[in-house]
Amino acid sequence: RIRALRSKWEGVRSKNDQNSAFAAIDSGLRASVDAAGTDANKAISLLENNVTVELLEALVLLRNPAIDAAGKNLGAAIEAFSQIEALDAILRQYSAIAQGTMNGIGPEKGKSKVALEFPFPGVLSLKSQIVEKDVEMALLDQEMARREAVTSVRKSFWNLIYIRRSRAITREILTMLTQLEEVAATRYEAGKTSYQDVIRIRINKETLGTTLETLKERQTTLETMILTQLDLPVGARIGELDYAMRFKPLPETDRIYELAAIHRQEILKLRAAIDKMERVVELAETMILPPFASNLSTFENRTAMAVGTFNDKEPFQTTITAAKGAGLPKNVWYGSNDAYLRQTRAKILALKASLKKMENNTTLLVRKAWFELDRSKREESLLANTVVDLSRTSLNVSTHGYESGKVSFADVFESYNTWLKANMALERKRSDIGVSRAELERVVGKRLSHGNPRP
Repeated sequence: RIRALRSKWEGVRSKNDQNSAFAAIDSGLRASVDAAGTDANKAISLLENNVTVELLEALVLLRNPAIDAAGKNLGAAIEAFSQIEALDAILRQYSAIAQGTMNGIGPEKGKSKVALEFPFPGVLSLKSQIVEKDVEMALLDQEMARREAVTSVRKSFWNLIYIRRSRAITREILTMLTQLEEVAATRYEAGKTSYQDVIRIRINKETLGTTLETLKERQTTLETMILTQLDLPVGARIGELDYAMRFKPLPETDRIYELAAIHRQEILKLRAAIDKMERVVELAETMILPPFASNLSTFENRTAMAVGTFNDKEPFQTTITAAKGAGLPKNVWYGSNDAYLRQTRAKILALKASLKKMENNTTLLVRKAWFELDRSKREESLLANTVVDLSRTSLNVSTHGYESGKVSFADVFESYNTWLKANMALERKRSDIGVSRAELERVVGKRLSHGNPRP
């Protein structure tokens, strides 16, 4: 049965490689990314073309060092099945050797004694259950490593989109301010405005130039974060980002709460830890506490087993040895170990309380993540459908009005700032939708929708 358990978990490990409830390699990408798992040059060449979030997820599942380490820890945990089986075999060999000593004339025959066998079968079963819980926790650790790595690369992807779009918007506003500066200079030469207008435009251009340089450095930082998650050299080029904002719909909030309670890895790991400690207590009780029966009727057929001069014992035990002197029972000192059992039972109660706290905290985290996503969607809709269009109209009107002298410089300058802030806010909210969805799925522990819709 232990060998069957080992085979079962090895099958789970093999099936779970690069695929899980949280993240899986897209079937359409499998053929093209498999070689990139071990070849850094092929991974770099894939990133030089259009980069999708699915491509980054596939590469991080194949190349991330933290995921690889968690997978190796899982393999090490599975090896413990062989250890407990081998240790029990050694103990049985020792029992067989001890059984054959002092046998008088001729060897003993028949099966090994019950006293020498017990409690090995029951203890071995409990050990295998404890190891199985260790393997289960190692599997959950692997899933959490995948979850954190995939979530990190998803957030970096959406933040990188925002930074690149922000740089494009900043360059556009710089071009527009250069044109406005020419208009202001022409009006100043004609004596229709003060030199302060030209100065204010130049100051704003210099400020935006510094902002553009800061955005460039932030972009390099985000690209470095992605490359380190993929175990690729810093400085590798990441091509154009292929994305769309039309995500697939999410389940209702009540359903998301249910999924989080079922799939969140921290909850599952804590439950496995509780199960493991309960079996540790049972194992200790089996080995420490006295048995329920004195085994006076346990028939060992000593007469049939023994031959020669040592055939002088009763076929089964007829008396109970007093708990004193050289004839102390095997478990007479079990009371001294009871404190350890009480401590372990208290820890189990503490873990159960922590489990309840974690379940409640998970509900709160889901609610917060859902709120951030819902707010980002509402604000993105407002900016895209109303604010940006109005700011653009205001900019055009004020610019033409300033050229004809009907609008003050303060008004036209404010319209430029409003347009810039509205467009930057729109791109921020669009990226926030992707970031918030990634965080929501991280909290739930399961992917809530599959596929990234194309434009």
